[in-house]
Amino acid sequence: MMNYHYYSGVAVPVFSLRSEESCGIGEFLDLKKLADWCVATGLKLIQILPINDTTTEGGWSDSYPYKSISTKALHPIYLNVEKVGILKDENDRQRFQEIKKELNAKEFVDYPEVFRTKMWYLHRVFDSMNVRPAVECDKCAASRNVQPSADGFYEFLQYHCDKQLSDAVDYLHERGIMLKGDLPIGVNRDSDDVKQKPHLFNLDMETGAPPDAFAAKGQNWGFPTYNWTAMEAEDFQWWKDRVQWFKKYFDALRIDHILGFFRIWEIPKGSPDASFGHYSPENPRLWEIEGRKRLQTIFGLPTVETHGRASLQTGKPLLICGEDLGMVAPCVPGVMRELGILSLEVQRMPKNSSRPFSDPRENPYLSVDTTGTHDMPTIRGWWEQDRVLSARFYHEMLHHTDNPPYFCEPYICQEIVEQHLNSSSQWVILPIQDYIAMDGDFRWDNTWDEQINEPSDPKWRWKFRMHQNLESLIGNEKLTNLLKKMITSHGRNKTD
Repeated sequence: MMNYHYYSGVAVPVFSLRSEESCGIGEFLDLKKLADWCVATGLKLIQILPINDTTTEGGWSDSYPYKSISTKALHPIYLNVEKVGILKDENDRQRFQEIKKELNAKEFVDYPEVFRTKMWYLHRVFDSMNVRPAVECDKCAASRNVQPSADGFYEFLQYHCDKQLSDAVDYLHERGIMLKGDLPIGVNRDSDDVKQKPHLFNLDMETGAPPDAFAAKGQNWGFPTYNWTAMEAEDFQWWKDRVQWFKKYFDALRIDHILGFFRIWEIPKGSPDASFGHYSPENPRLWEIEGRKRLQTIFGLPTVETHGRASLQTGKPLLICGEDLGMVAPCVPGVMRELGILSLEVQRMPKNSSRPFSDPRENPYLSVDTTGTHDMPTIRGWWEQDRVLSARFYHEMLHHTDNPPYFCEPYICQEIVEQHLNSSSQWVILPIQDYIAMDGDFRWDNTWDEQINEPSDPKWRWKFRMHQNLESLIGNEKLTNLLKKMITSHGRNKTD
């Protein structure tokens, strides 16, 4: 018999956080201040995007968080470099503070400049150290599945990444806050994973998605597809190792494009666009069999009853959620229910195609309800995008009889958030932009600059950074008290 509990959380990429201590980009240690705000409001979980290292050249292409160069290496751009060590030279210290001030003054993450600055700083600190924690660094790098560097610099970076992220995670757990990570469906074809185990990948193929409402020609993510036959022959150990790595830092897990475990859109390498792809396996009768087997074996999901109890734990097992949007095969929802994997429910992207919007009160209990994902505009952006549709929403879902306002006013945002908190889903996890939108004096005027990703643009720069810093968010009693009242009234602030 399943016990029904209801919770709420906030979704925000680490790179989007802004604090007085960070340098041009959100950092692992900023999660502590976000956790303080969560405690004050009653939110129980922080959901982030992938934080694996993506470094190939240090440019804008590396800002894409889903193209990791190692599935077990953390990205050093999220380090608070001043916590790693102090620059010995006074001129260097002054130069860094000047650059830090310039980077923090920017409205967005200037990824190349932030990366260049942090690597310059970290090299200076590394080169000035007489004694380094060599054993710890070596052990950390070995566990990261990365090629050792000649001078030990990369091992040094991974040691401090682990140290700072673990510090943040421990703090979250002390405050009763869960951390939800993101498991990308693919890996960079130049990653250490592919180099070390090329037989597990189809290097003549690329992963993507078929043409849909997000992208008319489909999406080509550039990742090699998986050789599932070879993976199964090794009892999916490569995947199991990834899951074990996640357990060190995360309490919950979002499986990116869970549909890919059933069937993947496979595009021959070199094709003009993703519309030239096909499903693999091509036989639909295999999708349910393969999907169930892979998910059950990799994630160890025996029954819905067992999995359903991992609701609000800052321990293990992992709470598993699936991103099941898009062109979903008919077999997918049933297998997810059977294995206790939470579905993702987005009101403006209903799974019943005959309806323009879904009603959050009709969501399945084992689900995550949200206003939108990182691939969508925020509430305010969506409101301005299609005024005919937003007018229909205003009348049919919010039950107003007057003409809708031109902009998504704070009271509209509050009504939408309230509607989601009243969802029947176990979890309601909303983007931080949509929570902040309820406060007209505090929210950012640049609505469209708050969109994290545009999936139809393969060269998109992932650069959104909160307009407000975390210190001011914590100090905003008006917004904090409003959200706390809303969460409490819907019974989403209780502990197990």
